Amino acid sequence: MSETWVQLQAEEIEALNSIFDEKQWKRDENDTQRTYILTIDHRPERAISLELTFVDGYPTDQPLIYNIRENVGKPIAFLWADALRDFVDKPSNIDETSHMTTTIEPIVQQYISPIVETLLPPIYSDEPFEDRKSVFQAHLSPVHSKEEVQLVVNKLKENKKIANATHNIIWDEKRNAILADCDDDGETAASGRMLHLMEIADVKNVLVVVSRWFGGILLHNDRFKHINNATRIILINHGYINK
Repeated sequence: MSETWVQLQAEEIEALNSIFDEKQWKRDENDTQRTYILTIDHRPERAISLELTFVDGYPTDQPLIYNIRENVGKPIAFLWADALRDFVDKPSNIDETSHMTTTIEPIVQQYISPIVETLLPPIYSDEPFEDRKSVFQAHLSPVHSKEEVQLVVNKLKENKKIANATHNIIWDEKRNAILADCDDDGETAASGRMLHLMEIADVKNVLVVVSRWFGGILLHNDRFKHINNATRIILINHGYINK
């Protein structure tokens, strides 16, 4: 038995144990294999469970076995078979020099993407505004966990324009917990000022991202004013604070 996969597998399980609590991440006691169940249920209408079986040889020699319980009660085998057939019937999609795992990846993504979308909180974006060729735009999403925060940030960065912004300043707050994570993305002190504004307004369970596209002219302290104003306005527009 190779110590390599044993060590890697143990480290991955330990990492998951440290990230999720016992209600979210637990071992299936009825299974003789190393099967764990990850449940994300911050909101009942968007709850999902992922069953993971850590087989001998994973991750060096064998793949992880997983089941998505979101489809329990629905016949899913035919849909997978039909999708695989359609994929193979399109020669343009097949790269004979690549492995089967790489050609199947788009199919897996096809089924995973809708599940991620069901977990994704709504995202709202204000109209961008400009000052001396620099452009600012605020985005807001109601969130209830770090997992939702990451989903929203990843979704925003799927937009190439946002991903290529000079800075994306991020602030989020979770009720009943000390969680005030700031990400300046290179814009020194900007998120700290956003945090101060949020704490004064006592805003909870909300993620705010302000994207800035630098236009070549230094704005000095005016950039902080614009970032704070963009934050304040989007919070007003969505009823988190009063005018």
